[in-house]
Amino acid sequence: MLPALLGTLALAPIYWTVVPAEARRAVVAMASLAILGLWDVRLLAFVVVVTGGLWLLMRSAAETTDIRRARALATAGIAGFVVVFSWNKLAANGSGLLPSQGGLVFLGVSYIALKGVAALVESTRKTYGAVAFADVLGWMAFLPTYPAGPIEPFEHFRPQAPTFDRTRVGRGLERVLFGLVKALVVGHALGDWSAGIIAEPGPHSRSVLLLGLYANTLRVYFDFSGYSDIAIGIAAVFGWTIQENFDNPLVRRNLVQLWQHWHMTLTSWLRLYIFIPVARALMRRRWGHRVAAAGGQIAAMTSCGLWHGYTPGFALWGFLQAIGLIWVGVFARELGRRLPLGLVQWWRSHPVAHALSIALTFNAFALSLAFCVTDITHGWRYLARLLVG
Repeated sequence: MLPALLGTLALAPIYWTVVPAEARRAVVAMASLAILGLWDVRLLAFVVVVTGGLWLLMRSAAETTDIRRARALATAGIAGFVVVFSWNKLAANGSGLLPSQGGLVFLGVSYIALKGVAALVESTRKTYGAVAFADVLGWMAFLPTYPAGPIEPFEHFRPQAPTFDRTRVGRGLERVLFGLVKALVVGHALGDWSAGIIAEPGPHSRSVLLLGLYANTLRVYFDFSGYSDIAIGIAAVFGWTIQENFDNPLVRRNLVQLWQHWHMTLTSWLRLYIFIPVARALMRRRWGHRVAAAGGQIAAMTSCGLWHGYTPGFALWGFLQAIGLIWVGVFARELGRRLPLGLVQWWRSHPVAHALSIALTFNAFALSLAFCVTDITHGWRYLARLLVG
């Protein structure tokens, strides 16, 4: 990874010096495709073919005046992305970022699927208007965000015209450096230390078991946020502004705030394309606000778990996140209306309450990750040994 990254950054002076402004978008797109082809020539063909199909569906859905036809086209495309995503998750061996994640046949398909689904839905809403194939291909293949996000929306990416800005380039290089330290130094060290504890909890004390989960949580954060920093930084060096993905999520007061600042582009996607449609569908069926909110959260967060890994452990982790979000968003609010006003004000404003709520949120999130780093049975045993002894 590091040699490829340094080689990419070394090309930046040539890019800014030689490539004319009007050709920069095309050059970045072609370079992205070329590097994907060098990684795996099948991946190059896959990206081009999938993007071609997506573009045809986007254009047809945007041009038709028949809303049923537009939705049918989008539904067919979404079904295709689900099939490709599922095949990519299930057909490979190896390991992903977390031990319970399977390997992948093709790199980046998880993000291609999310971007493609969003593009199809927005096309039925007439968000984009006429769309050029080159714009869609450049967006889908954009190398800095291709393997691990952020999930850059098409409407944000499309109008950008890369122009040289010394301040932006300098900040981009700084961001890359911070990302490398977070992912390859801090995250790697935490992962090495916690992996043995989580794999073999028997010989360890409760305090060590708890620290193992804390270290694993921080490892996941530093890995994901570090790679996001690298992607955003590289994009900035080449003149692009990419949306932020993490904003200190592990020091938030509740799970709602945590998820509003954790993998923010994914959270936004889940809210727009799963939570809101499911909640609205339940409201139309007169299920009521509570049931609609709960159903939307369960659908969105269970999907989030399965997107990270096709295992029961990831599904359970997503479901547990949904339960936490339902508690904060529905029941805790109602409880707050019934408690004494002085107690509520203390909880909302006192520094001790602030620290306590952060600690509770962090622990809830960290303990639930036990089901992501191993299987459900091992996760329950780990938590039982931690909590009961």
